[in-house]
Amino acid sequence: MVSDYTLMLEEAARDGNLELLANLVKENRSILVDFKLASLQESLLHVATKSRELYFARELMRIDSGIARELNKDGFRPLDIAVIAGDFEMVKERDLCRLKGKDRRTALHYAAIKGRVDVIDLLLLSSSPCAVLEDVTIHGETALHLAVKNYQVDAFFALLKWLEGPDKESVLDMGDCD
Repeated sequence: MVSDYTLMLEEAARDGNLELLANLVKENRSILVDFKLASLQESLLHVATKSRELYFARELMRIDSGIARELNKDGFRPLDIAVIAGDFEMVKERDLCRLKGKDRRTALHYAAIKGRVDVIDLLLLSSSPCAVLEDVTIHGETALHLAVKNYQVDAFFALLKWLEGPDKESVLDMGDCD
């Protein structure tokens, strides 16, 4: 059963109400765990991410460092949602781009699927580009494969520019399950 406190916490995440978050956590130190138990659909960080409440999301990640790795019922992490929504500020908040989500997809995979060139560049700037470009989904797809399969020409060329140099050529030769 969902408590009034859980509903208030969810509303605080939607509205970015840091004061309410602080008061609820002060009143009940286990309220974040209670929310996790009551809402198996998504985490509080998912709610804040979808509402584009960056400061609230920062505070949640400060309080619960593992919350960013949690998957919602559809297998998406909060970072995946930020990438899909094109929320540039949320994406650059944490360097979590190599975490695997649904079908072992990373944030770069979602950026390629959605053609988010600005996010692709941000993700590759914040990590080791070669390693991130070699990440494959459960079907053996790289971000390059996904850009092509989803007709994201700009994303494909954005990824290609990161593959210049002899040590990165192997990514171009990678095959997927097909």
